[in-house]
Amino acid sequence: MKFGYTLALAASLVTGLMTTTSAEAASKGTIVVFVPSSTNPYIGQFQLGAKAKATDLGYDIKVIENNFNQSEQDSQVQQQLASGDKVAGYIWWPFENAAGIASLRALSQSGAPVILSNQYPIRGTEAFWTAYAGANDFLSGKTAAEILVDACSKAGAKCDKGAIIRFPAGVSAGDDRATGFQDAVKGKLNVLDVVPTAGFLEDEGYKVASQIIPAHKGELTWLYTENDSLAGAAAQAAKENGLTPGKDIFIVGGTCHGDSKHVKSGEIAGTAIQSGYFEGWMAVQALGKFVAQGKVVDGEKYLEASPDTLPSDSDPLYKYNFLPNPAVANSQAAYDAAKLWGKSADQLCNF
Repeated sequence: MKFGYTLALAASLVTGLMTTTSAEAASKGTIVVFVPSSTNPYIGQFQLGAKAKATDLGYDIKVIENNFNQSEQDSQVQQQLASGDKVAGYIWWPFENAAGIASLRALSQSGAPVILSNQYPIRGTEAFWTAYAGANDFLSGKTAAEILVDACSKAGAKCDKGAIIRFPAGVSAGDDRATGFQDAVKGKLNVLDVVPTAGFLEDEGYKVASQIIPAHKGELTWLYTENDSLAGAAAQAAKENGLTPGKDIFIVGGTCHGDSKHVKSGEIAGTAIQSGYFEGWMAVQALGKFVAQGKVVDGEKYLEASPDTLPSDSDPLYKYNFLPNPAVANSQAAYDAAKLWGKSADQLCNF
């Protein structure tokens, strides 16, 4: 009886070893993702999308977060490279795009492919990254401008003077969105001020809006805040200063982010689906495409904003691959109808 038990145990151990070895062999390697802190829910969604696509493609994934600090992120890159670990590739989301160029260059010199995401590449760094896969923040600013101008027109309101509440200084996505917005409203709206926040969420937006609105009392007819969390906070500050959003002042964030109630209620002029989940997903897909196809096509590709169909893994990888940015009107019905790549606006925008 004991001999039979020993044989069964041995067989079980061998089976377990074979299963483990098989699972290890099935992995295509580890993708290392550098991102700011997931205390920002958009970045948390980015990580979820990246992990889901990595699992789908057969990769392991390692996420290294920094606390919205470029120096910390630079140290993390040095530590990762010094480890000598062989990786399938890197996904690089710098906190401060320009300040992180040295780290980006170091990653590229490792010989592993580097996919840049979220912040539009800085001109002159093309040799340091394999492909860009993420949002086009110039487009985000342009879309927000179109939503705002359209809302003012439909309401029969005179929108002229206004201000931009932008992302923290040093975050190039904030620069790009402000540029895209200002280019689109040139000759239509007058920008009185551009003020950076200390962060990306409601508290930081409220602190700036509650100062800038009374500072320009009687002048502001619109605010652009670069995402909906900041916009919702601006709407609250406007009401506290006796202004009715959508009547006395028009507010747009231009990127769905967090609680959608301010858009659905009409307090925010409208939004657009920039999905953190799918930005992470497409960054990993881009890396998988490069490994599988071994090439990058020059030029840019705007991925189709299909309601139901995901982008194919077999499509070509371009040097620039842009996340769709479909606009959504400011009503419950519009939110209920909006979808991107098989997920609803509520799934992609509320977190």
